[in-house]
Amino acid sequence: PGAEVASFESVEVSSYQTAMEASWVWQELKAVRNVHPSFHNGLYLGMLYSGFTLKFTGGAEPWTFSNKDYKGDHTTTGLKKDFSPIEYPKPDGKLTFDILSNLARSGVNHEGDQPAHLTIKPALTTSPLKSYMEYAGPESRFCPAKVYEFQENETTGEAELVINAQNCVHCKTCDIKTPDNYVKWTVPEGAGGPQYQGM
Repeated sequence: PGAEVASFESVEVSSYQTAMEASWVWQELKAVRNVHPSFHNGLYLGMLYSGFTLKFTGGAEPWTFSNKDYKGDHTTTGLKKDFSPIEYPKPDGKLTFDILSNLARSGVNHEGDQPAHLTIKPALTTSPLKSYMEYAGPESRFCPAKVYEFQENETTGEAELVINAQNCVHCKTCDIKTPDNYVKWTVPEGAGGPQYQGM
């Protein structure tokens, strides 16, 4: 006896695309579709084109610029040798506050027994050390919640990355700007993350 072949009918939520294209979201996305790619031709041409299209045409031009050559913001992170360290003033407690005070205000909470939602991609395990050595570990500075810290290994003396995923406020800067794009950001379990009041 031959094996029975089950017949499956594909299901597509075509109404979603139709509803999306009829919504205000689609209008806004269409109006700005050429803004980012226009900057591939330089800052001034990008500003000129973007200003013109946003002010006068509202994205009604019949063309769409290609963004295919875009390799990601992480490729534009500068090397430490090209910059001087910035010494920021200490928080005054009135207009500026320390990271832990701001973190408490965000109401951030991740359950202690959930899997870490921030990990290093398996193929890029050497990238954190490269980031520290060549780029001065920018993730330890651009992260608003002090998720990424470089600490000295007591045995080897080398810098090691410590990821404090429980502090994460889900800004996703690490997923965009970290050298080599080595951070794997996944959605945490449940409602973990910041719990901003009044939003």
